[in-house]
Amino acid sequence: MKVYGKIGIIGLGLIGGSIAIALKDKYEIVGMSRNPDTLSYALENGIINETAQSYSDFSQCEAVIVCTPLAIVRKTVEDLYSTLGDGVIITDVGSVKGMLSGINGRIIGGHPMAGTEQSGIRSAKERLLENAYYILVDYNGNREDLEFMRNLVLDMRATPVIMTASEHDRLVAKISHLEHMAAYSIVNSAMTGNEEIVGSGFMDTTRIASSSPEFWNTVAQLNRENLTNEMTAYINTLTDLRDKISAGEDVTEILRSAKIKRDALSYKRRYMTEYVLYVDVPDTVGSIVSVLDKLSQSGVSINNLTVMNSREGVGGALRLEFKDERGYKKAKEILS
Repeated sequence: MKVYGKIGIIGLGLIGGSIAIALKDKYEIVGMSRNPDTLSYALENGIINETAQSYSDFSQCEAVIVCTPLAIVRKTVEDLYSTLGDGVIITDVGSVKGMLSGINGRIIGGHPMAGTEQSGIRSAKERLLENAYYILVDYNGNREDLEFMRNLVLDMRATPVIMTASEHDRLVAKISHLEHMAAYSIVNSAMTGNEEIVGSGFMDTTRIASSSPEFWNTVAQLNRENLTNEMTAYINTLTDLRDKISAGEDVTEILRSAKIKRDALSYKRRYMTEYVLYVDVPDTVGSIVSVLDKLSQSGVSINNLTVMNSREGVGGALRLEFKDERGYKKAKEILS
């Protein structure tokens, strides 16, 4: 095993831990966490090679990756730069990139577009970032540092994408932040909290409303201008649709336009992190096992499986999620 150098990681949760696992065969990992149990677990399981008690302990690292809660990322980056100066590359994994603008030094913003509903280092996975898009932002014209980070992302088996901070924040407001606010709003509008029956369409549309309210409040505050712009555009679109339906107008073309755009994503799969198939299976003993056996025998790994209790608006009784496009395409070929 060839070790290229040291990488520091502050915050050893799901993302920080997964990055450490993905890099540990090529780099020595120096970890820092506020939780002593997390550090003990990381050391005992070979996820990190050593611990850091203060920021100065990262002075021999080539890069330090800040994986703290979003609300304290900027303060952590500023404190790191105050301690280490230009001696190391400082990067992060935060989902808003404008928040690091204006900090001097070798700052390269990062945002791995991957994750699960789980948290903590015990949920960390070596392949969590595999084939996920990983956004990189060069704030201060550090082209060599950007290239180092691009190669580091490739070592994580992720796919690096270079953007400006403003490009990133506009994009995620449109394809992620708006959708979370809409999901929370739909749940609050449609549910009393005592429902016994819901459709699969409702469950699919509002799945992300189970995300952390504290985290998404922070996102909303940090990216509020872009998010409110997207929310205004969405409200205008929804209002127009409501008014046409209220007036008894035919809205088929509006719905068809949306369908065409959405269907196109299944072929482009750009910036997507979910690969989902709906499989129609009979309600008989062994039918689900048969599907899983077919995939297992062909070496296809399933990321998640859901048995649909209600099938309104979907094409199957079994919902299969795959980690990457390769598994998705292979499963689709097998099950077709």
